[in-house]
Amino acid sequence: MYGDAALSGGAAPMRGNIAIDPIPGGGHEGQIFKIALEDRFNPEGRDTTNAGYHLATTLKKTLIPAVVKSDGTIQRYEVHFDSNFQLYRAGVAKPVFTGLLRRSGSYNAAVNANFATYEAEQDMIERTLQEMAEDHVFRISGYLAGKSADGKPAP
Repeated sequence: MYGDAALSGGAAPMRGNIAIDPIPGGGHEGQIFKIALEDRFNPEGRDTTNAGYHLATTLKKTLIPAVVKSDGTIQRYEVHFDSNFQLYRAGVAKPVFTGLLRRSGSYNAAVNANFATYEAEQDMIERTLQEMAEDHVFRISGYLAGKSADGKPAP
């Protein structure tokens, strides 16, 4: 995927050949996720205006209190991220590959330490979304590895 064959251009289904669509309703997490995807699918920052594929994703965040003391104080949160994705070939309205990926993270909520809790949450979100972007690369590169240049199954 990133070796010499990927650099030659002809056999490079990934590098700069997948445009990442804006992530609807993702807010700040959506921006972090989109940047992580762009960094992985296009590490050189090539122009993707005429990319052969585009990736549409969604991002859903679920916050769950994981450890609650008897007085109702929440000490730890779990955060679950779900991402539905659709890979489209340029000029084709129907997705050629779809899937759902999930990642979870957690952080401690420190009593009387709001900034520390905020920083722990932001760090966990950043790491989890980076890992989720990497999961997208693995899934999509596996799909594209089995395709020839015309998008049909490789012989």
